[in-house]
Amino acid sequence: MQDYISQVFDQCGLFASRFPGYEAREGQVALARAVDDGMRSGRHVLGEGPCGTGKSVAYAVPAIWHSHVEKKRVVIATANIALQEQLVRKDLPMLASVLPWKFSFALLKGRNNYLCLDRLAESEARGELHGLFDDGLQGQLDGALAWAQSTASGDVSELPFIPAPQVWSKLSVSSDDCKSDKCQFREQCFSERARLAAQDADIVVTNYHLLFAHIAVRQATGQELVLPPFDFLILDEAHEAADIAREFFGFSLSEHTFLRLASSAAELGSRKLAADLRQEAQRLFEQVGAASLSPRSSRRLHSTGFASAAGLTRCLQSLIALANLKAEDDSCPNKARATARNVARNAGVASERLNEAIELSDSGKVYWIEVDSKGRPKLRAKRIDVGALLRDELFGKCPSVSLLSATLTTANTFDFVRRELGVPENAIELVAATPFDFESQALLVVPEQLPDPRAPEFVDAVSAVFRDVLDLCGGRTLGLFTSYRNLNAVYERVVGGRHRILRQGDLPRPELTRRFAQDVSSVLLGTESFWTGIDVAGEALTGLVIDKLPFPSPDDPVIEAICERDPRAFDNYLVPRAIIALRQGVGRLIRSKTDFGVVVILDKRIAEKGYGRRFLASLPRMLSTRRVSNIARFLGEAANARAS
Repeated sequence: MQDYISQVFDQCGLFASRFPGYEAREGQVALARAVDDGMRSGRHVLGEGPCGTGKSVAYAVPAIWHSHVEKKRVVIATANIALQEQLVRKDLPMLASVLPWKFSFALLKGRNNYLCLDRLAESEARGELHGLFDDGLQGQLDGALAWAQSTASGDVSELPFIPAPQVWSKLSVSSDDCKSDKCQFREQCFSERARLAAQDADIVVTNYHLLFAHIAVRQATGQELVLPPFDFLILDEAHEAADIAREFFGFSLSEHTFLRLASSAAELGSRKLAADLRQEAQRLFEQVGAASLSPRSSRRLHSTGFASAAGLTRCLQSLIALANLKAEDDSCPNKARATARNVARNAGVASERLNEAIELSDSGKVYWIEVDSKGRPKLRAKRIDVGALLRDELFGKCPSVSLLSATLTTANTFDFVRRELGVPENAIELVAATPFDFESQALLVVPEQLPDPRAPEFVDAVSAVFRDVLDLCGGRTLGLFTSYRNLNAVYERVVGGRHRILRQGDLPRPELTRRFAQDVSSVLLGTESFWTGIDVAGEALTGLVIDKLPFPSPDDPVIEAICERDPRAFDNYLVPRAIIALRQGVGRLIRSKTDFGVVVILDKRIAEKGYGRRFLASLPRMLSTRRVSNIARFLGEAANARAS
């Protein structure tokens, strides 16, 4: 049999013939071979491909070959929309133009990502499309309405702006509110068209939420209803899969949840039931809010009795009965009956979740009260461990699942992610070679004589070092912080100097990134969301400063529950999780073979604590120093080397 991977990737292969100056990347070829091996042998794959490896092309080539030659359908799931868009707009079309194997592909998103023609008609009939918002939001709505007249896909990502949730809610529905086959616009439905395209596609690109919805529906019905049946699965950004699964298989209940159901009761003709629902929901969440303030209660719920849901439960049962009557009434129009069925289902789910949260009935979940910025309480629940679920429902049902990310290992092993996700022991493992030479391109600095990160004087001390780094790097620095508190404290101490300081929250993230890349001497300060996904190559990002080792917050209810279950949770969970987060942050620095720069970690524990060795062993091998003054020498020598 011909070695198709060599045919594609070799120096005299298809890529080389198409792209002048093409150079085969060892890591990319190794990843492609590992994914191919997994698909051929029916084994799962754990593959780490550092930045610059070209992961998406590496796994897409074997996916395409097996779909064409072996007639297998492959699903690719990612954690964010940007990568989905890259796959369907850039990588897969490029491969379709280069490879000799014909294949089809489709992008499938959750229903609320598509324009709903029925919801649009309802919003128009209710007078919700004009004069409802202030000028800014009304401008968004007017823009979306103009787009709705001409769009061929109905995909919200086509819009030239990101619509506010309250705007998009006038034009879309969730799967819970869809009228399905009773909808008057069923034949024109954009979501259904996308689903039908996926049914016929060889490669289906989707997201983790839809994948987990597929698992949940399959568990409940035994049928493959969300995604089309597939033979192989590829999980990109797999380091995020466990947290997304914990979120998906949990839930959130707020007063608004029940106010929406009250509105449904009014639409079904019972204003009294609607009023009762509102009253009981208000009463319940007053109790929940009081419980969140009680000195006897922490954020996490440890015992029942903090609130009574009896009245609200009775109202929900009445709503279910009313909706079922309407759904079974042959004299009602099909559209009204479909709406009633949705109301009955949604009220039933809300009732089950409410009673579960009040009784804390699932020992596999953690429950807590979350209070938003406006002081409104929510009841939240998440799964503590998703490994067993995914072992049975994902790895046990799909012959080959390939998990890929730039950061899957901790201290050079896959042990942590294997436990987190329930990956079977016989999985193929590969850490691909980085295409970058970190020993010549990067310097790691852990300054001496800084206070412990928990000490009150820490912020003043790191602010002084931060100013020194900005001077030595000529601005050109990304600061990554573990809290807004530290970010804002440093910002106040460095703003107004020689360099433009950009701060997370002052502008949308894409705009901040654009300005940071264009204004080469500027400085960007960000927290958690800036540790991943920021891709700024070149001299604009020469310095990378990290305030602390990114340990998860001990106040997080899931973290607390994990620590209760495992006496060695610090070593088994907290350190590995922080290592992966740190590796993501450090990965922002070197984005090309011509980049060079410095990583400054202002947390002395990485150099002075025993567990710090695990962090250091997980980072790329590079020169290191404890003296900030060495930055100037390194950058000077690196610049001279590039110029010669």
